[in-house]
Order: sequence, then C-alpha cells, then structure tokens
Amino acid sequence: MQIFRLLFLPCVALPVFAYQEGEPKEERESFEAEFVASDIFRSGSVVVPFARRLSFEGHYFGGKETDVGYTGISWVWESKGLKLAPGLGASFGTNRFTASPAVSFRWEYEKGWFIAQGLSVQSFRETPIFAEEGESEEGHAKPEPVGYVRPYISDGNHVSARWRRITVGGTWEHIAFREGTEWKGGGRLAVRILPRVSAILYVLAPGRTEWRGGILIHASKEK
Repeated sequence: MQIFRLLFLPCVALPVFAYQEGEPKEERESFEAEFVASDIFRSGSVVVPFARRLSFEGHYFGGKETDVGYTGISWVWESKGLKLAPGLGASFGTNRFTASPAVSFRWEYEKGWFIAQGLSVQSFRETPIFAEEGESEEGHAKPEPVGYVRPYISDGNHVSARWRRITVGGTWEHIAFREGTEWKGGGRLAVRILPRVSAILYVLAPGRTEWRGGILIHASKEK
C-alpha cells in the first residue's frame, strides 16, 4: 500500500501544481476531480489540462485486497456538447497486480438539463485474480491465482437530469481486476454546495447494497 501511494500521489500532485503555476495564453478548462469511498471500495480521479486539447489523467480504484492506479495523457475532442477523450498511459497496483501499458477513454455529453459521463480503462497485460475472502486455502503460503484477466475498469458512468443545484440519475460500472468480473448499477445524486464543488452519493447493487459518498470538483473555464 505504501509503495502504491508513493507512486500514485506524485503523479497526480505534480501536474496540478505545474498547471496552477503556469500562465495560460488562451481560455481552457481548469482541473476536475472526483473522490468517493464506501466500506469496501474507493476511487479517485483527477484530470488536469496542460496544453491545447491535451490533459493529464490520474485514476485510482481500490478494494479490500487490491489497489489499482492509472496515469496517462489524453487528447480531447469537442463538438456541440459532446466531449470524447481517448488516452494512453500505464496501469499498476498492489497484490501482485501486473504493471502494464493501458488505454483510457472518457466521454461526456451535456445539453440543457441533460448530462451523461463515463470512463473506461483497459490494460494490455494479464494480471492474476484471487478467490474472494474466505474462499482461499488456509496456510502460510501466498494464495494461488484462480485465473488471469486483462484488467478492465468502467467507472463513474451515469445518465442524469439536472435541476438547479441537484443532478440525479442512473449509474453503472464494470470492473475486472479483483476476484473476478463485476457489474453493478444503481443511482447517483450530486448536490452542488459551492460554485465548483458538489457532494456526491452513489447507491449500487446487486448483492449487499453499497453506499459510496464523496466530493466532485467541477471543471471551469479559465483565461
């Protein structure tokens, strides 16, 4: 865990500081971020524009056993409320996670009261997956993998309606890097509490209902 934090945090922090100290010559979006957590899962994302159409991205996903990070550069294309941002970078993590080149894809569409967003990250190399807690064999030796997977993460996807300070809608995710492949869906609520900051709540199923809470820092145009 300590090694993971030492790798991930500087990758996120340095581009943010570099962006804030620079003197942009034209209007562009400021950085945006989202951090949420529950008792079994946590995630964090930071997107920092640093040049025309180019952004740095850092994403973190963690469970009880495995932490996964992705850092990379994305290129943004925009037209009539639609924003597409393919990216290239690397994924890494704990619990014998295999570091690998990876690609990312962010998408967003916003028009009037309607807003939809999503993120996907795909690694190229296979990494081991392990039995769920309580299913592995007892003993002092490290558990053996129950299979291998090319990690794929699709997180924070939602289709929502916005009314004044409130945004509410449906959400879904697809994660394949922990004990196996997981699909979850449910609801998402965001309440703007400051001009650029919203409190956010996710409710996800199936299985035991999972509640995730956190904050969302919105992007804004800067000159």
